[in-house]
Amino acid sequence: MKEILVDNKKKFYSKLFLYKTFLYKRVMFKSSLDDEELQGIITALNIKKKSKRIEYIYDYSCNRIDKFYKGKNMCQFKDGQCINHQYPGCNIKNGCCRICINQSETGCKTSNLSCKLFYCDNVKKNNETIKFKDMKIFKLLTFRQRIIILDNFFANREEFLKELKLGLLVYHSLMIVYRLMRSSIILRKRRTSWIKK
Repeated sequence: MKEILVDNKKKFYSKLFLYKTFLYKRVMFKSSLDDEELQGIITALNIKKKSKRIEYIYDYSCNRIDKFYKGKNMCQFKDGQCINHQYPGCNIKNGCCRICINQSETGCKTSNLSCKLFYCDNVKKNNETIKFKDMKIFKLLTFRQRIIILDNFFANREEFLKELKLGLLVYHSLMIVYRLMRSSIILRKRRTSWIKK
């Protein structure tokens, strides 16, 4: 296999659209530069099987975002209420996550990339957040896969990866509607059981 040594990040990033194609399937990338994000992208490029590369990009991105936010109370939760719901008379708990079936009393039961990238305007105004454009590794995905990442809320990891691997926007749109309906039914049942208690 041919090797390409990456010694210029700017030049490398400008050619990512080409490096991810079948033309570089028999090429291994290496770099001696000390840059975590660059090394992540090189590792992804060196994974030649498409489905495994997508899984790596997903997991790498989730881990990178988790590492960035570790120990930070971005939504400024107090008594279970985020900054948007901390006003007298408001009973809403758990912020944006309150309508998700993957949420439990200890937090999210899954790892959803769209949710990890989302913060409301109040949070973005007061804190530094990771934005979609900050994740250079997403350039290794197709345009359709990047659209899926932008708005695939409430999916568990397996559902999310299935949609990314298929890369079909029609299927993705149908799954969004399905998940919203499923969440509504499950949350209504939960509320009914809470009221009865």
